[in-house]
Amino acid sequence: MSLPNTIIHHTPWEAQSNPIWPASSFSLYRNIASYPFSGKLNQSQTSQLLQILQSILTTVPILQTPTYLPAESLSPQEKEFLSEHFLCQEGWQNACKGQAFIVDASAHFLAVCNVKEHLLLEWMDCKGSWKEAWQFLNQVETALGEKIDYAFSPQFGYLTSNPSLCGTALVVHCYLHLPALIFSETLFDELNASAENSVQASSLIGESKDFMGDLVILKNAYTLGVAEESILQTLHAVATQLVLAEKNIRLLYGKNPPMELKDKISRAYGLLLHSCQLEAKEAFDALSQIKLGIDLGWIQGMNDAEINELFFRCRRAHLLQSQEKTFFSPRELAEARSLYLHQKLQKTTLTF
Repeated sequence: MSLPNTIIHHTPWEAQSNPIWPASSFSLYRNIASYPFSGKLNQSQTSQLLQILQSILTTVPILQTPTYLPAESLSPQEKEFLSEHFLCQEGWQNACKGQAFIVDASAHFLAVCNVKEHLLLEWMDCKGSWKEAWQFLNQVETALGEKIDYAFSPQFGYLTSNPSLCGTALVVHCYLHLPALIFSETLFDELNASAENSVQASSLIGESKDFMGDLVILKNAYTLGVAEESILQTLHAVATQLVLAEKNIRLLYGKNPPMELKDKISRAYGLLLHSCQLEAKEAFDALSQIKLGIDLGWIQGMNDAEINELFFRCRRAHLLQSQEKTFFSPRELAEARSLYLHQKLQKTTLTF
């Protein structure tokens, strides 16, 4: 792979210590004044814009050894790997000449150039450093703004090709692992009680009530007519309320474990250890139960950070990279995923 080693060998969640709120991502969308939106650029404008973005982004002092990756130099597998690494819900396999990515040695920063918008800046926070993460991304955006003029309107804020992103053009995602709320069928009650209409909940597979891996993704519904601080405060407050509700149910289950939950975790444990083929969704759902079992003290031999890594490493592009392959048939992929998880979970034991 031509991706930096820090991206290949380090998953964002590997140092995470919060079993319920493993990650947050902050995304800023920007366009450069005096240039058409990306879909309307001619070849000369595209080349000029990429040169400008590359020269500025690769010299921002706060970034750690930024690496410029032209889309045409990356294989579809590498683009998929980037998408998986940054938990993006849309793939970039079709990104082509005139588009590019920039990552730095932290493995938490990503810039996407000329895909939909001229520039997407993203920072993945996995240490629970909410304010510091936002300040870091804001500093990068400010440093760029000192050298280029963003497309901006006093009435509509930062201008984007997607009108729903105008205004602050800030989108924040909170990734919450809420298996106890989902098992107890109280998730939507908690969402209705704590969330305003300015917060949306979705899953890893989009706007769905089927939360793959019991991961609930909160994001701000609006960017126009609302201040950045308001977006951050509202999302943080709603996420914190859901985390507290999840903790309370886990404490209850730790003292009085429902037989149905013990059965569900036992079945997931058996599936991961003894299946011959595993699809992505069933692997994620089973890993979610193992993650909950670890937190409740029912599964020994693996910590939360290690189980977090499996969420990344069992995905298609990561499996291809680890086995130094460029292609899996659907059957080969399901078998490779199953074998990988067998090997990683061998040292674990079910203790109830």
